[in-house]
Amino acid sequence: MTHKRYDYFKKEVSYYIVALILCFGFLVCIMQLWSATLTIPLAYGGDALGVETQIKGIIDNGWFEINPYLGKPDNYNLLDYPSNDNLNLFLMKIISYIFPNWALTLNIYFILTFPLTVVTSLFVLRKLKISSFPAIVGSLLFTFAPFHFFRGEPHISLAAYFLIPLVILVIFWIFEDNFLLSNLKKISDISFSQFLNVKSLGSIIICLGIAASFIYYPFFSCFFLLIAGVCATISRKKWSPLLNAGMLIGGIVLCLIALNLPTILYQYDYGKNMEVIIRSPAESEIFGLKVIQLLFPVPGHRIPMFADITEFYSRTSPLVNENSFASLGIIGSIGFCILILWIFYQLSTKTSIISNGALEKIQQLSILNLSAVLLATLGAFGTIFSYLISSQIRGYNRISIFIAFFCITAIVILLDLLLQKYSSSKIKKGLAIGFIVVILFVGVYDQTTENFVPDYKNTKDSFLNDKHFINNIETLYPNDTMIFQLPYHPFPESGPSNKMADYDLFRGYLHSEKIHWSFGAMKGRDGDLWQREIVNRPINEMIKGLSFAGFNGIYVDSFGYADNGKEIISSLSSILQTTPIVSDNKRLYFFDMTKYNNQLKSSFTPEEFDKQKNQFLNLLRLEWQDGFYGLERIKNNNWRWSSPQGTLIITNPSDKERTFLIDTTFYSAYPESSQLKIESAMISDNLKINSSGYHYQREIVIPPGKTIVKFSSDAKRLDSPNDRRYLVFHTDNFQISEI
Repeated sequence: MTHKRYDYFKKEVSYYIVALILCFGFLVCIMQLWSATLTIPLAYGGDALGVETQIKGIIDNGWFEINPYLGKPDNYNLLDYPSNDNLNLFLMKIISYIFPNWALTLNIYFILTFPLTVVTSLFVLRKLKISSFPAIVGSLLFTFAPFHFFRGEPHISLAAYFLIPLVILVIFWIFEDNFLLSNLKKISDISFSQFLNVKSLGSIIICLGIAASFIYYPFFSCFFLLIAGVCATISRKKWSPLLNAGMLIGGIVLCLIALNLPTILYQYDYGKNMEVIIRSPAESEIFGLKVIQLLFPVPGHRIPMFADITEFYSRTSPLVNENSFASLGIIGSIGFCILILWIFYQLSTKTSIISNGALEKIQQLSILNLSAVLLATLGAFGTIFSYLISSQIRGYNRISIFIAFFCITAIVILLDLLLQKYSSSKIKKGLAIGFIVVILFVGVYDQTTENFVPDYKNTKDSFLNDKHFINNIETLYPNDTMIFQLPYHPFPESGPSNKMADYDLFRGYLHSEKIHWSFGAMKGRDGDLWQREIVNRPINEMIKGLSFAGFNGIYVDSFGYADNGKEIISSLSSILQTTPIVSDNKRLYFFDMTKYNNQLKSSFTPEEFDKQKNQFLNLLRLEWQDGFYGLERIKNNNWRWSSPQGTLIITNPSDKERTFLIDTTFYSAYPESSQLKIESAMISDNLKINSSGYHYQREIVIPPGKTIVKFSSDAKRLDSPNDRRYLVFHTDNFQISEI
């Protein structure tokens, strides 16, 4: 390395050191990290518990997809629910080798996402030939975007957006058309030295990295690569930009397929799970991007007047949800307006900007920014994609972090031009630098709020309460003890049950080392279907079934019940004849089943006990599909609506025919009679149903394996303006009992 290059390298390193020092300084102050205990998670509830379970699963089992400590009597299996977040989880696995504590691993990684973002964004801005001082400011503003804090640990896969600047650098290379296939005049000219140069290899590695990130980031990256390829092909009148974009998009898609191959093979062997990742195209509207939310102040702004503006909009406007996390802050909002106005400026002027590299970058950013808005805004091209191609991508508002980089980069380019213009005079240059410093501090102040300080005290209290409670339980049992958790809560994505958040039942696993838990069985699969059947039985029968299935205790989260668990706790106390262990905050209860299990076992001969055990372990699995909606209930009554056609799949897991009695009541929505047909290999019934109900009882012989029962009705659809479902008939208090 020559002396000149060494000096350049040393100077560049000093810029990164300055940026990192500022980054850690801002982060410590914004989050008041001096109050944190890093062995306690910064977030402890809701989606954060799902992430934390994956990290603990990696520590316990090597990887996160299969976890034998959860989902009993089956296993926790995420192959039906691919997160496509292998990169972040792999990085956390590396951290866990050094710090084998799930909370510490998550906290360290979340904190590291800030310096990682500073480094990648500063690298890209310097590659765009922006001078050091504006580049440092831009990297810090992007790093401390409100999106970073709002996503936080509960959505660490979105908060870890440090690859986005690198992908945008590749997109700029597409515009420039000077890598990969661009320099080849004909296919025969291909050589490794021309094709696999540093820039080409870097673009491939970056695209493979983004492919291993959460699915939204590769999806949006492919979109922007396509936009850049099309625009560059049109403007340069050559095909190489589009071919380069297509090649990189193909690499991302192939990598996605490879990473999701375990899911593909699993669903090929066991069939597609119809109850998981159910997305409606309409959700692209619900979770779409709103331009006004990009420009409005961050929710909870430090200045009360600004906070009130956003709060009033959120309170009075429809479809306000996670899209409120999209705020760009005042600096980003100015950049957004500049990029939008630039489009109109270019349409109204004949001046060429090709010779000016900085202004050409502004034009490219304006194209990317406008294309992002046209894709993600409510009712735009993202909605068309959802209705015509796939509804699995729904959170189009998440493109806002790409928009943030476009807008901040535009501002930084203009600041750099300002600095260059006044660099001839020390006074003017000093004033320009002072102005840029003001922008940095005003920007960070504006983009962050006091709400970004985690609730350290309450989180710690809740964490230690659960830890103490679970430790008390664990001392009672040997390894591999199974505990059943109530209330039954489908996993994943089932929403809250009363005051109990979606993944609250993972708290037990997070604080245990040797206990096996029932929560976490994938809904729609055997373990979940078994749990549904057992909890729908009378409580005496449920407890007996749990005992035969090998469970040694029952864990109750009282927040999951409308009466705070009073009824279930009273019933369990009476039947099990034991006093529960109660958590310090009076929320969690645990009932030891040892006495009950011993008494039950002693009341049977070994042969009778094994027969009963086999019967309970082989409960029928019922899957309501193809037209049937979810179970609804009020107190002791439950029902399930269906569209004109519905399918019930009954699985007999034993190896012999069994006879069952079906007992239910069918209703239509109106008094006039309608026809309901029930057809399977064993039965064919035609019923007349109306709003008064038809009580239906029928013996049915179920062979081993799956039995498909088809329902169809010509009843009139329920006219309900507040319910968009296609509701035709419903089955109430459906029971199927073995004779």
